[in-house]
Amino acid sequence: MTANNSLLIDFHGFWHAGSGRSAGALVDALVQKNANGLPVVGGRHIKGLLRHAVAKTEKLGWFSDLDLPEGPAKNIETLLFGSANQEEERFATLPGMLIVNDAGLPQAEAAWLAAPEQAELLQYLYGQVSSTAITELGSAQEHSLRAIEVSLPAQLTADLQLVVTAVDEAHRAQQKAWLSTLAPWLPLIEASSLVDGVGSSRSRGLGEVSMSWQHSTGDTQ
Repeated sequence: MTANNSLLIDFHGFWHAGSGRSAGALVDALVQKNANGLPVVGGRHIKGLLRHAVAKTEKLGWFSDLDLPEGPAKNIETLLFGSANQEEERFATLPGMLIVNDAGLPQAEAAWLAAPEQAELLQYLYGQVSSTAITELGSAQEHSLRAIEVSLPAQLTADLQLVVTAVDEAHRAQQKAWLSTLAPWLPLIEASSLVDGVGSSRSRGLGEVSMSWQHSTGDTQ
């Protein structure tokens, strides 16, 4: 029993989803790329942003009129994402329902750019942004120059699934009941409106986004 949806992420400017790698003296931090050299955003990062947004909207009472099926998960965040406290005993930890795949360029666009004859074009998908620390006197701090690779504005797509993952009978019944509702995606769709940045250096103006969904009514296609 599964519900599928696709999250569309529109970047409005340069963005940096870090790979943890550098290019020596040229660039301090490279962006994450797939095997074809195309920009991607890890599903784990996207899932973390969505979890934070759902938790915030629940605290604000956005879903107070939404019935949570009876079961061990006491709120929508736990039902969708699992237990937040990983220090709980093994059998007291609840698995979440949400699976988030890496976000990449649309399939047709990615296939065209991945062709060998387009290899020389890949360099134009990226740029560099440099920054330096400024002292109290207004001068550049010595040895503080830092350059990072950035990706150009683009639309990325991430495939998501809501899946029955629980082993415990009561929890499994709760997950099935959630998938049987008319709009199991609704809390994620509404909460995603609070996500306005993806990747690192968001406080410095990188990664500004807007999000939309393939099935925007929250249905179960």
